[in-house]
Amino acid sequence: MSEQFPAQNYKDNVLTDSFEDAKRYFLPHYLTVDRAHAIMLAERNIISDDDAASLLRAIRAVDVDKVYATSYDGTVEDLFFFLQREIAANCGDADVAGKLHTARSRNDIDVTIYRLYLREHTIELMKSSIATRDTFLDLAANHHDSLMPAYTHTQPAQPSTVAHFLLAMAENMGRDIRRLQRAYDNLNYCPLGACAITTTGFPIDRHRVAELLGFAGPTLNSYASIASVDYFTELMGAVAAMLINTGKFAQEFLLMAMMEFDVIRLSDGYVQSSSIMPQKRNPVALEHVRAIASKALGQSLGVMTSVHNTPFGDINDVEDDLQPLIYSAVRDANRAQSLLGSTLGAATFNLDILRKRADDNFITVTELADTIVRRDGLPFSMAHKIVARCVREAHDTDGRISYSTLQSVAKEEAGNQLSLSEDETMTALSAGNFVDVRSIHGGCAPVETQRALGIYRNDAADDQAWMTGRQATLQEAAALLDQIVARRTGG
Repeated sequence: MSEQFPAQNYKDNVLTDSFEDAKRYFLPHYLTVDRAHAIMLAERNIISDDDAASLLRAIRAVDVDKVYATSYDGTVEDLFFFLQREIAANCGDADVAGKLHTARSRNDIDVTIYRLYLREHTIELMKSSIATRDTFLDLAANHHDSLMPAYTHTQPAQPSTVAHFLLAMAENMGRDIRRLQRAYDNLNYCPLGACAITTTGFPIDRHRVAELLGFAGPTLNSYASIASVDYFTELMGAVAAMLINTGKFAQEFLLMAMMEFDVIRLSDGYVQSSSIMPQKRNPVALEHVRAIASKALGQSLGVMTSVHNTPFGDINDVEDDLQPLIYSAVRDANRAQSLLGSTLGAATFNLDILRKRADDNFITVTELADTIVRRDGLPFSMAHKIVARCVREAHDTDGRISYSTLQSVAKEEAGNQLSLSEDETMTALSAGNFVDVRSIHGGCAPVETQRALGIYRNDAADDQAWMTGRQATLQEAAALLDQIVARRTGG
């Protein structure tokens, strides 16, 4: 015997969850879309001004708190139909209420509200990303002369500065922010008017609806408006790239916070003790950054996998069950970015240890080899050979390269002693000199990191202006919509 719709199992496993998710994410956006659509229909003389006023008053009269408190009972299919029933009841005339659905479909409504929600929360992610990047820049500004070892293959490699290290992360974050900007701008087009997939025979004005909702304009192709998913896959790609960077940064600082390294100290507000070991200062905030970023990355990749090889059209695969996963990925990315910035903003570096390690482990000897090449004209391969042998011999003695050892090795390997004086040799082996001579574009010399910081500050100002402009557009559109509704409903 056939069950009536909705079958109990379908209700329990699909419709109930979808109803709750739609309330959580889309309720205000549904009503905003209804208002914009009603206004456009009246302006195009598709419905009368009186009918538009009646519809707008009915939309305004929807008891949002009551809707949030309502549990799904199966009397309607979803939140869209539930709201249409509420609007019809508030309108008092089913025929007038029915005119609201002229020249539209749940298809174009759904894709529009998805974009409205994503747009808002992409801005929030942008805010936290910009703030965290600013933290890196502010820290770098105080550490142009703070020496530290740079690592390759997890081993001490060459001297650098804390500023150079932090600016590297800031530069990565700048690209992350620009990827988010591009994703935002590409999703910021309005699908309303695409209807089911081929538009409509009514003379609607898609540009007007886009304007009222704060979009850059309407989408162009109606088929693509419904079938395309790259409005969110591009965003997921940008989020995934950002999260990979975030996880790498968190891991780096976690290593630095180990007692064996002991070169960064987190503020008390971002560490936890142990229930049994009183001495512990566990860097839990950074662990949570890493965990949340990994979770969000998994969600982002899950979204991509879910839509891979799905049909190019209107399908449930990209709707009710998938959209919350997208939003969770963006929310968790925002949590990770915000927590990383606040944790590092309150941290301090152990500059004495960093400075000492910048001179240890022979990591300055590349500059000694370079100096030999510049002063004596030897091929770098020969200079490298001389210095490498000096390092090996120093390992077996006091751990330092002596001037006499250098000259002895040079005579044996190259046939002549070097023209370098002992003072020049010691200078070539100092971390401070190593950093200072690397003043070319992108180098670690303070003069160059100071110049680079100025460029990054300008980029940060541009990114802030971009975000402020997009926020202003949304606020202006919301204000315009409110004004028109007030005018058409008499206040």
